[in-house]
Amino acid sequence: MTKLFTIVFLLMTSFSFAQSDEEYWDQWNKNYPKVDIIEILKYERNYADSVEKNQDIPPYYARLDKFRFQAEYLGKTRPTNEDVLISMRNVFKLFAGNISQLDNMCNTEVLFKIGNEEIWMPIQPNILKAIKKETKNRDMLILYCLFFNEHSTNNKLYNTFLISEFNK
Repeated sequence: MTKLFTIVFLLMTSFSFAQSDEEYWDQWNKNYPKVDIIEILKYERNYADSVEKNQDIPPYYARLDKFRFQAEYLGKTRPTNEDVLISMRNVFKLFAGNISQLDNMCNTEVLFKIGNEEIWMPIQPNILKAIKKETKNRDMLILYCLFFNEHSTNNKLYNTFLISEFNK
């Protein structure tokens, strides 16, 4: 009898702590504002150009942000470029601290199309598995990304989106 009671108790408590799909996505949407990525990239490129033209402005700047946006999945993957990983570590260290949190989190990039632009984006391994399993080429997805922006002292601009979650 105690075994049956334990099973029923566990089932009932798990239901009370369960989160509906709607609540789950509401939380992601709250933490990752919807943006026009094309406009953000355009702004970042224009700002980088203005910094490079004006010697009075220090050339190095960085920012870390969270965004959600729609993108077309193109199904291609490749290892993440080492320069991109270094840039991500630089930005993460400035704003979040311990860069070891990025270890083994972004070794692969996935190709997406946004507007007319194709963009390689690092992706967490568990999210890569889910995308491969749940989507097909040309699917439109909502991506939830950590945005790493770095303009180096040698005038190299990095706009990197680390995919943390997706929704169809």
